[in-house]
Amino acid sequence: MKSLNRESLTWIANISLVLIGLIGNVMGPVMPSVIGEYGLSLAIAGMVFTAQGLGKLVAVLSTSSWSDRVGRKPVLRLGGILIVIGAIGYGASRAWMGHILSATLLGAGLGMLDGAANALVSDLYTERRGLALNRLHVFFGVGSLIGPLVAAFFLSVLHSWRLLFAVIAALAGVHAIFTSSQPFPEVSNPNGGDKGQVTKARKTILTSPEFWLLSGIMFTYSGMGGIIIGWVNTYLSNELTITLLAASFVLALYNVGIIVGRMTWGGISERISYPRTLLACAIGGLVFVTSAVLGRQLWWIAVSFLLTGFFLAGLFPTAVAYGTSLFSQMTGTVSGYLITAASLGGMVLPFLVGALSDAVGLGLGMLGAPFFGIVQLILAAGLQRRQVRTETSAHIGT
Repeated sequence: MKSLNRESLTWIANISLVLIGLIGNVMGPVMPSVIGEYGLSLAIAGMVFTAQGLGKLVAVLSTSSWSDRVGRKPVLRLGGILIVIGAIGYGASRAWMGHILSATLLGAGLGMLDGAANALVSDLYTERRGLALNRLHVFFGVGSLIGPLVAAFFLSVLHSWRLLFAVIAALAGVHAIFTSSQPFPEVSNPNGGDKGQVTKARKTILTSPEFWLLSGIMFTYSGMGGIIIGWVNTYLSNELTITLLAASFVLALYNVGIIVGRMTWGGISERISYPRTLLACAIGGLVFVTSAVLGRQLWWIAVSFLLTGFFLAGLFPTAVAYGTSLFSQMTGTVSGYLITAASLGGMVLPFLVGALSDAVGLGLGMLGAPFFGIVQLILAAGLQRRQVRTETSAHIGT
């Protein structure tokens, strides 16, 4: 029997995040072509993001606790298989409802990879979760950076967005095969442990104010990211008459910011605390996303989105690191709950922007991103206040 290889397992998690970033960032760039092919309104087109988010939501909710019981391997393997099926379906379907169903399967596969990969890294690197999870999410940034560029190549050179999804299916298949070949850590409670203890642990999570503040941050982070990733190409090409290639370059710069931010915020979070990192990221994200959507010159918009990505980058992994540190006995469950909140944000907010934009135009609709940035800042400030209060109480107690 093979011995555990922490490096190989880490790379399985890393490639999972590459796939998540890649798939999430090709949906927006191909959307103008899909809209043109089917003659869709923005609201109807936005249903793809809703379906993908719904699939992710259901998958994370149904498999997060399961991964605590059976281990991360079955969840990662099944997630890869669902991505293969969903990608083939999205690229091959000739009916709009076929795309909706396929997007749902894609979302389910992405949700399984997301929850299990974050929990796996939290398990492997308990000593410095913030640093390890930010490093993990660098690979989400890599996938996010590659996504728009790959989409631009398939759209501009090969003139086939459908072929793009066949390539995605092949990549996911290789990932699932490699995952199947590796031994994973055995779960501590293969039968799920005492049901009373599990129920009590879940209740502890769900009654924690910190958990709900973190969930709100995850909701708004994913929603803001979904708005940017889902609509920035259409916004720049339709509202500002920027070419699709230039718009894809802007989105790529946003993802460069994500990569650099993930490389930066991990070390910072271990030094200044997770709540302070979340607050700093929320402030910077609000400032620069506002600058981006109000800008009218391409260079200004590009730089603003670059810095938006840099600051928003630290939110997701730092929130997961903080949550799994607070509830270290159920890392899969708490990761799943937080990713569920993120899935809801990614499902609902881009759709709302699309529906609003049908009425008032995408130029005004994009202001939804700064609005949710304000909400995010309020939540992060509340989390920091609770941390200060806890530290003060502990100091007085000593």
